[in-house]
Amino acid sequence: MRTEAQAVMSAAPSIDPLNMRQLTEVLIRHHGLTEGLFDLLVEFQIGTGAVGPDKDRLLPGAMIGLARVGLSPAKVRGPNTLDAAELQPQLSKPASPRPKSKKR
Repeated sequence: MRTEAQAVMSAAPSIDPLNMRQLTEVLIRHHGLTEGLFDLLVEFQIGTGAVGPDKDRLLPGAMIGLARVGLSPAKVRGPNTLDAAELQPQLSKPASPRPKSKKR
């Protein structure tokens, strides 16, 4: 019999997951960035302690969790680097106001 945790872990996503480039693009747009090179930044948290299937079979172990996701400015283009200027071109400058005509 499957546990609830096993059922949750084996569940298929209801929507296609984003790859690294797509997630980087979403974050660039979210932050309104219009220039610069960016890579996806993924911050992990590592914990250590007793790990095992039950209290009688514990072993020293480590657990890794995803703590945060963000953007990191890039100096060099890599395989997943995105240029914000290509994703969100600068908004065109508004036309200069017409000179006011003098009233006679």
